[in-house]
Order: sequence, then C-alpha cells, then structure tokens
Amino acid sequence: MTVNLVVEADGSDQRLPGAASVEWRPSGTEGQASSVAGTAVEIEGVPGVRVFHFELRDLEPGASYDFTTTAEGRPLGNVRSFRTVPRDGPVRLAAGGDVGTEPLSLALLAEASRRSPHMLVIGGDLAYANGLVSRWPRWRTWLEYVTEALITPEGHTVPMVLAIGNHEVNVGRDGGVPVSAPAEQKAPFFFGLFAQNQAPGNSADAGGATYFRRGLGAAGALYVLDTGHLVAHADQAAWLEAHMEADADLPNRLALYHVPLYPAHRSYEASARAREAWEGVFDRGRLTVALENHDHVLKRSHPIRLGEVVGKDEGVLYLGDGTMGVDARTVDAEERWYIERSASEPHFWMAELSGEGAIYRAFDEEGRLLDLVTTGEVETPPDAESVELELDRVIEESADAA
Repeated sequence: MTVNLVVEADGSDQRLPGAASVEWRPSGTEGQASSVAGTAVEIEGVPGVRVFHFELRDLEPGASYDFTTTAEGRPLGNVRSFRTVPRDGPVRLAAGGDVGTEPLSLALLAEASRRSPHMLVIGGDLAYANGLVSRWPRWRTWLEYVTEALITPEGHTVPMVLAIGNHEVNVGRDGGVPVSAPAEQKAPFFFGLFAQNQAPGNSADAGGATYFRRGLGAAGALYVLDTGHLVAHADQAAWLEAHMEADADLPNRLALYHVPLYPAHRSYEASARAREAWEGVFDRGRLTVALENHDHVLKRSHPIRLGEVVGKDEGVLYLGDGTMGVDARTVDAEERWYIERSASEPHFWMAELSGEGAIYRAFDEEGRLLDLVTTGEVETPPDAESVELELDRVIEESADAA
C-alpha cells in the first residue's frame, strides 16, 4: 500500500517540509505503531509543491488500519483508515475512467464510495491536465475531490489503482515535451503524484510504472495496461502473457486500460493494432473482463473471442467506456455487432468478485442501476429486474473531446 501526501505552500514565504512520515496500526488497537519515512518528490515546473510517497509493507489481508501523516513532527489532518483486500472471500471493485473536475465527477466518486469498494480502479484521463505543469490547479481540484469523496460509510479511505490515459501525457501538445524526453517528463503528474509500481528494487517481472499486476486475493488478478501512451501495446504482450499463465487458476482475470479494443463511440478500425497485439493474449490467458474507457459512453459487449461473438463465459466481456464525470458522447442508433448494450450515460461499474465468478453493475450518480451482467457460476441477483431498460442514446459531445 502506498500513501501519497501532497503539500503545497500557502504563499511565497512558507517553507515546504523537508521530511514527513506515516504511522499506522491495526484499527482499534493501541500500543506501538509502525512508522515509515516518506520519499520526497518535486514536480519540475510546479513550484511550491512537494509530494511524499510512503510504502506501507507487511500488511495483513482483509484487515483495517488507521494511519496518520506527520511533517517535521507536526500532524497533518485527522486519523484516516483503509482496509486491505481479503485473502479469501469476495472483493468489491469500483471502476471507471475519464473523471475530470466537474460537479458530476464528485457525485460519481461519492456514489461509488457509498458502495464500500475495496478499491477504485480508474482507467485513465484523471484530471484532464494533459500532462502540462501549467495545469496544476486542475490536479489540485482533482486531489481535493478524491480526498473528500473516497470515504466509505464505514469510514475507510478507498485506495486507487490508476491506468494512464492520453490526457496524462503532454507529448505533441503546446507546452509539452519531445517524444525523446524521459517518461517522467511526458507524464509528470502521473509519475510524481502516485508512485505506482516504482518501488526501488522492482524486477522486470513486476512490469513498469504504467503496466503492472495487482493481486485480488483468491478472487482474481487485475492487469493494468498502457494503451500506447508511453509503452507500445506489443511491448507489454510477453509480460502480460506470462502473468496470465501464472494466474490461470484464478476465477477472475481483469484488465484495466484506457483506449478500448471494442469502442462504442469511436471507429472500430482505429483499434485494430491494439486488438492485434493483445486479443490473442487475452484469449490464451482466458481474460474474463476488460475494463475499457476513453469513449465517454456506457458500453457492454457480447462475450468476444478473437473477433467473434461467442456464448457466455466463452470469451471476454468488454465493459466501459469511461464517463465518470465528463460529458457523455453519442452512441450509434443501432448497436454495433459486438455490443450488447450502450448508451450516452455517465456512470461507473461495481464488480463483486468471488470464487464462483463475478457480478458487474453499472450505476449513475444517483445510484440508478443502468446495467447488470454476471460471469462464471454466479446466479443472477434479484436486482437485475431493476435495470433501467430505456437509456439516453444521444448527448451533445463535450468540447474537450480529444
């Protein structure tokens, strides 16, 4: 578990702390707490901001922990808590993408947290700052949103797992950097704020900072991938295949990434290279669900195996397509051949993963059930009858659609 602390000076005279630490202990216990010093990072071009990353190790599965942050001996904020994924038993994931900094973004984050997920997985396009250091205020707002909204009814902070999207990267933009620049300069906030999979000593088997695996206990595994923003699709294929082969006995194998292989708004042909690189790997590794984003619509595919519609649990379900705060886009008047259901609806997905399979539900910001689908041997739950049958299919496209 990584705790990230962002400190910003209130004015030119305020000195940023040079050191910070986190203390944590199992919730409801007393006595000596564990403690770790933070690694300080500054984002070039963003003066007056310092980020500290704290790696909390040796945590027990299925446990709750309280933690506090301290900078140079001064406590920062209240005691917060988090819980870890259980080793056995169900795991609850909230999933979405294309969040932004709108009131709707905050509402959807809060509604997802109200359902007590173990984690929120976001498939890219977080603050829509385009990797530009001049857009730090967008990140400030986004961080305020997740700090405020990602609290479950039980009081737990919801951990995040983040994939990279095109709006995290500044290459090819005014104020951006050349393709030859280091990755940390191409996506300064994605690397500087979150420190995912960047722990010293990580082997090549652990992947990179934009593609990595997260275990979900006995319920499954999550593969976070980079849809060509900093690492080419093909360059991740061998790594992905090796990990999926090792995870063959897990009941749920999920992929999280930004640009869809089976889009509901954009051109199907535009994703041909991605399908060529990954679809065979997905098939051999028996991926169960791909969490896709980028298109700003609600989408559920038919089960698909190597470009053909197949029966239940014989192929991959592609769920998406990322509109957890930004304006929804249009979908076709008639569904594409590979799509079971699509609509112009802001939403997020909730996944309940177990040894029998999974239930996936899509909700809007008011908690309205927009879609439901099961995988494996899970019985269709009674609330499937509450799925909204008629959904909006046309909304004006956002001006920030690129």
